[in-house]
Amino acid sequence: MTTIDPETLRAKLENDGDVRVVDIRPAEDFEEDHIEHSENRPIRGDLLSGDVEEALTELDDLPDDEELVMVCDAGIASTETARELQDQGKDASALDGGLNAWKQNQK
Repeated sequence: MTTIDPETLRAKLENDGDVRVVDIRPAEDFEEDHIEHSENRPIRGDLLSGDVEEALTELDDLPDDEELVMVCDAGIASTETARELQDQGKDASALDGGLNAWKQNQK
């Protein structure tokens, strides 16, 4: 499974921006705090309830030829999501430690 650490993601976003950050947390959580320029696809609830197939249909339109970084709170649900997307042939990874690690790294 491919993960990306907060420092590497931050450098990618600052230098070339050639990465799409997809936050899978609920919309309320995303509105409260998120990585700048990320997009919200609130599928974590479906993942946690075991409806992985339904959750992934919400991500069908993500491109195969773009680097995707999936984000959740701690990196658990986003790792599962990235793994499923990789199985579909997408260039996906998960933010190691999730948004919690991202915020910790800002200090």
